[in-house]
Amino acid sequence: MKSLFALILIIGVVLLSGSVSAVGPSMTPNEEELDEMITASEGMAYREVYPATVPTTRSEGMAYREEAYPTSIGGGTGYFSISSSPSGSDVTFDGVFQGETPLVVSVYTTGTPRHTISVSRYGYKTWVQSYNQNPPPGGTISVNAVLQSDIQTGTISVTSSPSGAIARLDGGETLKTPGSFYSVSQGSHTVDISTSGYQPYTTSVRVSAGGTSSVSASLTPTQTYGSIRVTSSPSGAEVYVDEVYRGYTPLTVGSLSVGMHNVRLHLSGYQDYTVKANVPSGGQVVFSASLTKVYQPITGDVIVSSVPDGAAIYLDGTYRGITLKGNPFDISGVAPGSHVVMLQKPGYQDYSSTVSVTAGLAATVSASLTASPIPAQSGSITVQSDPSSADVYIDNQYKGITPVNVDNVAVGSHVVTLKMNGYTDGTYTVQVGAGQSVQVFGTLSPVSQTTQPTTAKSPFPVPFALCALSAVALLFMWRRKE
Repeated sequence: MKSLFALILIIGVVLLSGSVSAVGPSMTPNEEELDEMITASEGMAYREVYPATVPTTRSEGMAYREEAYPTSIGGGTGYFSISSSPSGSDVTFDGVFQGETPLVVSVYTTGTPRHTISVSRYGYKTWVQSYNQNPPPGGTISVNAVLQSDIQTGTISVTSSPSGAIARLDGGETLKTPGSFYSVSQGSHTVDISTSGYQPYTTSVRVSAGGTSSVSASLTPTQTYGSIRVTSSPSGAEVYVDEVYRGYTPLTVGSLSVGMHNVRLHLSGYQDYTVKANVPSGGQVVFSASLTKVYQPITGDVIVSSVPDGAAIYLDGTYRGITLKGNPFDISGVAPGSHVVMLQKPGYQDYSSTVSVTAGLAATVSASLTASPIPAQSGSITVQSDPSSADVYIDNQYKGITPVNVDNVAVGSHVVTLKMNGYTDGTYTVQVGAGQSVQVFGTLSPVSQTTQPTTAKSPFPVPFALCALSAVALLFMWRRKE
């Protein structure tokens, strides 16, 4: 600063001497005069202010920024120590970029006591905080910015053995394994995996923002089949086989592997009915459940339906099932209080409603979905069957097992085929329009037991009959000789 001021002073004197050279003798200062000018300048009000106290200990990896803010003579220096989670985030102090966290920014304690600190990082919301104070001389104000993720979705990676199975996310979007579901909202989701000749696989997976969750399924071959026939009093109870929803009573569930299966019935206002069913090869287990009322319930239910149907149902962000025509979906075991129900269906705007649940009662949500402003280029087909768990093919392409909702079906005519071991195939031709949801309900017939034609058997053994015929022929010839 001293040298700079001296240089400016010399330049000024030279210019001044040049301007007066025409009217008087030269006034260019000699070396002694210059030294006196420089010495005199030290007493003026222009001086550099050095920090009165500088932190003696610096954290490893922490950057320091010393900024000279306007101040009065004698002002000290304080510090803002800025860190963040995650670290390595960009810091802007009063509109000036300073570097990445962690770092320290110095300020004059007598400067303007208003500061704005901004911390940003890709994939996170920008953190902004204002401070209406300066640190004391030599003092430090610590700032820790906890950044919130701005990525509200994650990824689900799905593999199966064998590969090539159909994986379905929350009853809607599908892919062939191996593959990944992208842009999946945070929270709990359900992945169903199925392929012809194997038992269906269902699991729940939790997705975190910006993360990848994995699902790996080893499918069990279904070499022999059986079925379960369920009725209940009262009817209309939801049927879960091995905790997979299959429909509501009265119901026949087919294509079940031979062996033990857990069956659960649920109806709002009644106790759940559970039973173990041992399914025989080629046979059927039949049972009827008499449901018992709940007199001191501690939870309630939410009954959900939609027009059109085939919408994915989320309760407080967790997937619970899909809406089906003529079969309102019953979400059981819901704690009393307020809950948010959201419905999603491709080609339609999301529907959201807050419901109040009372113990022992059922809250009802009947949603009329609004078509998306962008005209739909496809439709959907919702397929149910009796028995349930039939393999579904659309235009000879495997789509899953009933009940199922198939989205993104091209506009036009399609052939829906239902297949189940021990039953004749069901074939249905449907016309799908843009933005329309088409219903298919197939009733499959058992394969008739044809009897093989039988040939009446002679009461006599074959060798004996041959001998008898030979004897008759010899006797006839002997008599002719006579």
